[in-house]
Amino acid sequence: MATPMIKAELRDSVNRKNAGKLRNEGYVPGVIYSQGKETKSIKIDKIELQRFLSRHGSTGAIDVELEGTTVPVLIKETQKDAIKGDVLHLDMQQLSADTKIKLRVPVVIQGREIAETVDTVLQQQLMEIELQCLPMYIPQSVQVDVSELKFGENITIGDLDIAKDENIEILSDLGDVIASLTAAHVEEEEEDAETEDADLDVPTVAETEEASSEE
Repeated sequence: MATPMIKAELRDSVNRKNAGKLRNEGYVPGVIYSQGKETKSIKIDKIELQRFLSRHGSTGAIDVELEGTTVPVLIKETQKDAIKGDVLHLDMQQLSADTKIKLRVPVVIQGREIAETVDTVLQQQLMEIELQCLPMYIPQSVQVDVSELKFGENITIGDLDIAKDENIEILSDLGDVIASLTAAHVEEEEEDAETEDADLDVPTVAETEEASSEE
């Protein structure tokens, strides 16, 4: 699968006032940094960025087309507007082909509609897996097929093919449960039990009056 690519432009002036002006013009400011190299200040078309993130997400390695060259990077941080959710700034780390990098990769569940029935529900306990590898081996996501999962069973990190990939070092605990198939009515029973316990703890009117008369 080809590495996703997005186009960016260099920006000259770097200050808060200029960043606000860029946003008003329809751009998102950002930086590309790398150890031992000069940090590049960039700007990316806001609409193009929204489409890109919607399609590819903000994890995994991507390529930035910058001034006629291709720069492999990893998005390290996205600053967003607390109300609108718009991306205000991007921090990107330039990747080196021969240097391993640590990152968290999202877990994508496949086959949920097959595994779940009227009586069972799939519970996903893990949303990301931390790993370390060379840039060329960075996965965009970790696909987890649950279509053959049976009631009472679970899938751990150690069960996945990626855990056996010699090119990828899993930093998360291999015993961590990613997903399990449980009874659909368990949560309802627990809620009912909590309600019953709460009712037992509250004294009735008659008990309150009896206690008052004894005093």
